[in-house]
Amino acid sequence: MASSISQEEYGAVWSLSTKKENTDAIVGAIFPISKFHANRFLKDKKTVFVKFTRFRQLKKGSKIIFYVSGQKLLIGEGTIENIELLDTETAWSRYNQQIFLTEEEYENYVGTSPVTCENRKATYITLFTLKNLKRLASPTKPAKPMTPSGCYVTKEEYKSMQPT
Repeated sequence: MASSISQEEYGAVWSLSTKKENTDAIVGAIFPISKFHANRFLKDKKTVFVKFTRFRQLKKGSKIIFYVSGQKLLIGEGTIENIELLDTETAWSRYNQQIFLTEEEYENYVGTSPVTCENRKATYITLFTLKNLKRLASPTKPAKPMTPSGCYVTKEEYKSMQPT
């Protein structure tokens, strides 16, 4: 039987283990991604972003902004349509055609942390189904340093990314 957690349960799970954020100011998150993978969203129309994450403030309507690490630029964004927390096998079997990774890339990602290069202990992965995927009109540098796990984006930071 497939194992999943609803969007309501998702928030409850993460609220047990993460610090309190100013939720009114949060409009999305920036996640690092390779230029190659970003193009799968922006050109190839893949719609599911997967991440081992605890970004509990994200919800339907929040933005995910793509940060290309090698270029140190924000280059695109999408709007969250749905969030699911699934075991890694169910996630792939259900969404393999929409996930931005190939099967080999996905297996490597869920098996080994790209940050520590150690075997992952987590068996659940967050799936963000995105809509309205687009390139930013003008790629821009983020307002704050980027971490491998990503960071929240406030209303003010998001406004500063938009063309004037």
